[in-house]
Amino acid sequence: MTIDEDSSPYPPEPKPGIETRDVFCLRSAMGWLELGMPDEARKELQSLTHEVAQLSEVRGVQWSILAQEENWPEAEELARDQVSEQPDNASNWINWAYALRRTEGCGIRMAYDTLREAVDRFPKESTIPYNLACYCVRMEEIEEAWRWLDIAAERSDHKTIRRMALRDNDMEFLHDQLTDWGA
Repeated sequence: MTIDEDSSPYPPEPKPGIETRDVFCLRSAMGWLELGMPDEARKELQSLTHEVAQLSEVRGVQWSILAQEENWPEAEELARDQVSEQPDNASNWINWAYALRRTEGCGIRMAYDTLREAVDRFPKESTIPYNLACYCVRMEEIEEAWRWLDIAAERSDHKTIRRMALRDNDMEFLHDQLTDWGA
């Protein structure tokens, strides 16, 4: 997974009008999440001012809390809202598809269709075609999975994508073939 400035998991430095206390609370919430304690993270977010609570960085942490709790219906709704409000943020699309895959009544096909809409919008993002490849393997559309893996490697590199795929349970069906891929 590539991380760029737009999808950094770290909140920005304090901006004019944002209290240092709010930045501290947000960073604390992220720390609790890293420790696997979503309840504590949620408590930290509750102490934020209303303005700060609406920032995309905070909403991203809220999504991560829901994901850790495996509350996929609410995670899907939040991510859908984020895509609607900020369609030019790749992380929002990735989170939406991730939640769709796990939300009852949605599934992998819906996650695939959602990310398929986003792939051309983010021509440098490798995570989107990589995730599309994962979805294709799960749907047993292997030829298309290889096509998406090639696109992910073009946007990143074969070595990085191969390493990710070899650690990914979704790609298990391709593990034997990945050793020589792109070598």
